[in-house]
Amino acid sequence: MKLLFLQDHRLFHKTKTSIMKTNLYLLAGILMISAFAKAQLTFSDATDLLVNNNLRSGVAMAVTDVNNDGLDDIIRLDGAQNLEIEYQQEDGSFTLAALGTGIGGPWGMTIADVDDNGFNDIILGGSYDDLKLLKADASGTSFTVETLDGPNIFLQNANFVDINNDGNIDFFGCHDDGLSNPYKNDGSGNLTYDLGLIDTSSTVASDNSGNYGSIWMDYDNDGDLDLYISKCRQGVDDPMDGRRLNLLFQNDGNNNFTDVAESAGLLPMTQTWSTNFEDIDNDGDLDAVIVNHFSNHQIYANNGDGTFTDITAQTGVETALQEIGFGIQVMMEDFDNNGFIDIYMTTTDGDDKILLNNGDITFTEAVNPFTRNGDHVQSAAVGDLNNDGFIDIIAGYASGFNNPSDSANDQLFLNNGNENNWIKLDLKGDESNSNGIGARIELYGDWGLQIREVRAGESYGTQNSLQTHFGIATATAIEKVIVRWPSGIVDEILEPSINRTLTVLEGENELSLVDFNTGDFLIYPNPTKGSFTVEHTRDKLEEITIYDVNGRKLEVFKPAALKNNIDVAHLSSGVYFVSAGNTYKRLVKQ
Repeated sequence: MKLLFLQDHRLFHKTKTSIMKTNLYLLAGILMISAFAKAQLTFSDATDLLVNNNLRSGVAMAVTDVNNDGLDDIIRLDGAQNLEIEYQQEDGSFTLAALGTGIGGPWGMTIADVDDNGFNDIILGGSYDDLKLLKADASGTSFTVETLDGPNIFLQNANFVDINNDGNIDFFGCHDDGLSNPYKNDGSGNLTYDLGLIDTSSTVASDNSGNYGSIWMDYDNDGDLDLYISKCRQGVDDPMDGRRLNLLFQNDGNNNFTDVAESAGLLPMTQTWSTNFEDIDNDGDLDAVIVNHFSNHQIYANNGDGTFTDITAQTGVETALQEIGFGIQVMMEDFDNNGFIDIYMTTTDGDDKILLNNGDITFTEAVNPFTRNGDHVQSAAVGDLNNDGFIDIIAGYASGFNNPSDSANDQLFLNNGNENNWIKLDLKGDESNSNGIGARIELYGDWGLQIREVRAGESYGTQNSLQTHFGIATATAIEKVIVRWPSGIVDEILEPSINRTLTVLEGENELSLVDFNTGDFLIYPNPTKGSFTVEHTRDKLEEITIYDVNGRKLEVFKPAALKNNIDVAHLSSGVYFVSAGNTYKRLVKQ
């Protein structure tokens, strides 16, 4: 029996088999560690493949399929000013498009298809030199530059994201010196400054400056996108100053955002440059890695109840994290395809490092994975730049944050790979945005569960591939892939073949719905803060069951009458599902 939970515009699905497996995921992951190959991670310097192999970048760079040919491209700014795109070709070579001057000195870049013409557009911005939208034409071969109306800001990180979940890609820009700027898409690719999308004012009153890194993700598994902003303000020493207190804006599903960083345990009380979220322990929720300035970088485990625990001391890489020094960016990918997310951090004054995930929440530092032109990589973006199923790196040696190096050219590091297997997914939205940004992807197999999300803009100043990559180690089969689109559509692909890129068209493999508006029982009040009543019309009802949004059975009650009061004060805020027989109702716990 398939259960498909409908939450506003989101759907949640579990088969009976996957529900039974849920509590076994962590155990299965641990048992699979011995089967996962632990090859030495190495990269080859393939910079000579680039047409412009003497380019020196600032911070902003990206790896994204710009022209929709299924291959990741490289987007950089020569001298931190002049935009160039190196288009990956099927034979592994690149062709260059130099888009000229007039872009300014961008600190942030993000890429997505704003106007749904099938080709990706680019937003760039920097220190009060306007936000520039480069729109791809109908052939995807040239761009028209537009300047966005609205406040002129000092752009730090940038994101394309569907903030109000209307199917259109909006824009969010972190402002170093004041309130961050959201722009609403009118459905035709026109972006308008609109604070009604989200108010990111600091909880502790301030001038709202210090916004550096931003990432949109679903940390609480309730089916909507939340926002984490990494805060840093030069010269501010008070750890309780609102200009340096990180913000975690929880989405209630109706586009109401509330800062819960303190209660969630993601308030490190130090200057933070960037943060990233991925599932490092394959338990089905997103964990966090925080890059701090004046204290050690931190790794947090998601407890599954909306809170996080600092597990840095348990990861075995405290010394390595200290040696990174003044970190800038953090990328989280499975570089060795062993089925677990690894960590790559860049830096301004220490050692950039790749930390390989051992599968038991410990990490091992990769030893000399590549030969650098400079002392340390300060900015990087990642994706599959030779289409072989292993994640590669484009690396730059900026100095003074956004000043190009005066001695070291950018480098293309191609992953030498190993025998581990993989799959990549390329999403094509229909009711959702065309890039599938905001989608949650679940991969099931003998290992249990892996999850990913599609994002445009993360960490600080960069964008990584919009294609979703999974390593599956020595496994030779995948049970199924589930894609949960922002629209609420859920696609299920059974037993896809491995070592390939799977294109998923929204709705082509859609699951059937459970209708929450019918049934022979009622629940009220809904939402509730403490308890709710289940009223049913059946003479005999065996049990009432509460599930979380992942289909995990939380509690079972034996009804004593036609009306039953159920206490849920102990449950965390979020969305749950109540079943009575074969009927399901959505319950919101405040």
